[in-house]
Amino acid sequence: MPSARLPAAVIALLFALLAPPAADATHVGFDDLASPSDVAIASLPGVSVSTALVLDEADLETLTGIPAAGTFATSGTNGLLNTYAPDIVFTFSVPVTSFSIDVLSISNDGVTLPILLEAFQGATLEAATTSTISNVGDSGYHEETLFIAGLFTEIRLSTDGVSTSSFWLDSATFTPVPEPGTAALAAAGLALLSGMARGMGRRA
Repeated sequence: MPSARLPAAVIALLFALLAPPAADATHVGFDDLASPSDVAIASLPGVSVSTALVLDEADLETLTGIPAAGTFATSGTNGLLNTYAPDIVFTFSVPVTSFSIDVLSISNDGVTLPILLEAFQGATLEAATTSTISNVGDSGYHEETLFIAGLFTEIRLSTDGVSTSSFWLDSATFTPVPEPGTAALAAAGLALLSGMARGMGRRA
């Protein structure tokens, strides 16, 4: 008996339909939040952030005396300042596969510290990266875009994990893992392919 084969066009169509959708990156720029306010009480897409001060550049100048207009924020005029705690923590509603954020370290008594980014899966530290202190932006301060990839549920940012030196964050972007339903859809598709092949085999 000849072997039963599904038409190539049918197979190609089924695999196209069953291919997992590409995960869309989520961007958070903090510009929809009031200045000043605590980001911890804000409703953000896919993430919650620990207590930190939302400020626009004008309020930042008033609070710190540092000229910031047009040079601190990288999207709009708002960002986060770690006034309430030495670190700022991003906790995701589902695990993410990548994370990037713009950071700026504010000198304290003439000392500028690099920004440490730590990525956790649960309570386990999975990866870390540190900004390069020699990178200076148009603000006159140390600025950099930090990026990390892997599988994470939490991101922590600080100057060195201990110090209370001030830093500014803006333009966070992260990519969630695909929806859990993707695996179930693929299994159903494979079962359909198997059933169609058996049916064609009986007719052959």
